[in-house]
Amino acid sequence: MSTTTLHRAIARALPVSASLALVACWTAPVANVQPKGEPRLIQSGISVESPKDSAIVHSVDTAARTVEVSTPGGGTEVATYTVGPKVKDFDRLKAGDKIKPTLTEELAVYSLRDGKLPGPNGSTETIASSAKVLSVDTSYRLLTVEYPNKEKETFKVSREVKLDQMEAGDDVVIRPIQVISLSRWL
Repeated sequence: MSTTTLHRAIARALPVSASLALVACWTAPVANVQPKGEPRLIQSGISVESPKDSAIVHSVDTAARTVEVSTPGGGTEVATYTVGPKVKDFDRLKAGDKIKPTLTEELAVYSLRDGKLPGPNGSTETIASSAKVLSVDTSYRLLTVEYPNKEKETFKVSREVKLDQMEAGDDVVIRPIQVISLSRWL
């Protein structure tokens, strides 16, 4: 084999070797890391839409426009949601119906230490977290969270959200606001 042929073979193999080396170095994001910085509220009042896979209706209160639902396989936990005025056929909903709701939710993101936030006069406030930040994509405005059951959900957020201040491990408190749409499934 001539020197020129050897150099060409090395030149062809080098990009492949470099690519394989980089792939081997990649690790999946994890949400159980301790975020950097001081414990603080990063931002609250982050409004998002969250489509849910499925739910079973337990009860309907048409006067109060609320519905109690549980998720199949989710145990005995029942959640109550306010149903928005734009939801069609709400008055036809009944117990036992299987639905796929889309909710508006409000997020608050905290950097906490052991679930606590410093309060006034040296006291601490315990924050009950719903999920942890798994990853932040500032270019596409995506915030991915991981729930305690290891389920992941990605939210598209507005430009006003301080994604540049958020990182994996930050705590997220999620508060459902209302059901904005629903469809029935069999």
